[in-house]
Amino acid sequence: MAFNAAKSSSARTSRISRPLLANSRTLRQIELQHLSQPSRCLSSSSAPEPTAIRHQRPIYVAATKQHVGKTSVSLALVSHFTKRFGPENVGYMKAVGQQCLRVWEEPDLNDDAVSQGESFREKGHYIIIDKDVKLIRDHFRLYHLKYADMSPVLIPRGYTKSYLDGKIDHQSQMADIRRAYLNIVRSTTHYDRRGGKNRNSVTICEGTGHAGVGSVVGAGNARVAAELGADVVLVANGGLGKAFDELELNRSLCLQYGVNIAGVVINKVQPDKYEQTRTYLAKAIQSMWRGPNGEPAPPILGVVPDRPYLGCPALADVESTFDSVLLSGSDHRYRHYDVGSNVQGRSIGMSMVTTDLAAFLRTLQRQHEGARTLFICHSSRDDVILGFLGEYRRRVRRGMPFQSALVICTGGDDGLGDIQEEELSPEVCEMIMDAGPAGPPILVAAGHSPAEAAKLIRTMTPKFNANDERRVSRATEHYEPYIDFDLLLERTSSVTEVGRVEGAIA
Repeated sequence: MAFNAAKSSSARTSRISRPLLANSRTLRQIELQHLSQPSRCLSSSSAPEPTAIRHQRPIYVAATKQHVGKTSVSLALVSHFTKRFGPENVGYMKAVGQQCLRVWEEPDLNDDAVSQGESFREKGHYIIIDKDVKLIRDHFRLYHLKYADMSPVLIPRGYTKSYLDGKIDHQSQMADIRRAYLNIVRSTTHYDRRGGKNRNSVTICEGTGHAGVGSVVGAGNARVAAELGADVVLVANGGLGKAFDELELNRSLCLQYGVNIAGVVINKVQPDKYEQTRTYLAKAIQSMWRGPNGEPAPPILGVVPDRPYLGCPALADVESTFDSVLLSGSDHRYRHYDVGSNVQGRSIGMSMVTTDLAAFLRTLQRQHEGARTLFICHSSRDDVILGFLGEYRRRVRRGMPFQSALVICTGGDDGLGDIQEEELSPEVCEMIMDAGPAGPPILVAAGHSPAEAAKLIRTMTPKFNANDERRVSRATEHYEPYIDFDLLLERTSSVTEVGRVEGAIA
């Protein structure tokens, strides 16, 4: 952890409050004692001699701001380590979450009530967790971990006021995080065939926003990383001056809490500036981030080129943006659309329909078979909506694919800044719904004008979804080759001699 004797210095620990340092030492002591306990498979007379083992500190993935790729990097880390050590030896947690969903938590197999013959299913319960926790647990099958441990603290609406009013105890909040982490450590410690404990385990902690997010409730990323004794991986978007400035701001918070920065990952780098970005950011970090006694600066662990596909929204993202659901075509909810602009500023895969029906039909019929265009029209254009449905049916009859989608807007600007609502007619709505889940994707953006809807779609930040396997797999495959995992493990682990743990900590 960040507070072991080999890495601590008086300059670092002087910036940490005594209670915080004490908690981190206690947490590390408990963890090391757990790891160093003799296996139950060995008799007391055959207790092993003290041996040197690798102690892996938790890896805390933080970022310089929102939407820079924390989850993408976390996906790559968990993917690599599950293949390297096995899924059962990998832990993941999002200590402080914000975007929540409800899931079913199964009971422990050794639950007392279950062992007494009560229904296993009845002893389970629903739990609210951060959405990224479900994504990681389900995708990588980390079923040895409990949802409650992976998402110990949530900050829903009203949480900050309750905290500031004294209704939420800070010490209890941080104790929940430490307890959850220790449960994950226990869940990822397993016996090998000879009865010894497998030391090749690692826990990934994903942060929320930049290093200071959560500070208002005493649970900022840097502070939580310090509580867990974790080493931080800072993720920043590509660039030079702006990227380094953002890194420096977040580094200052890590220094304030005595958190070691294991390295930096630069994300979404323009391919034609890849080598330039790697070279000059490495120079800036090496020259500016050296320790007061000449300690080397943290390395760049990876430079990941931008891949436009990962920024293309799926229809599920469009549904979320407009708080709507697909009236038809729900089977295609995770189909992606390139709504960016080309060099002339014209949209590649999104088009507002402002022409007459004949011109719109010519546009549809001239599309090649694999074309994906997200069309936007107003609810008053019954002709366009019926023409869209008609072209879909024509292609189906001919055995031709149809992958375009339609967003119908019910709002309109009257020229004075007021939005005038015009509901979709019941007859047209029924015709759309008759197309069914396998039909063409069509949804309603209530209260938005076509221009407003186009802007919202173009500027949205698509998020990972546990059901969008294609995007998750593509992101993992894209990020993994660009991260130096061996260097990361080297930077986040130390050698501890079992049998002398107490002396090493004292």
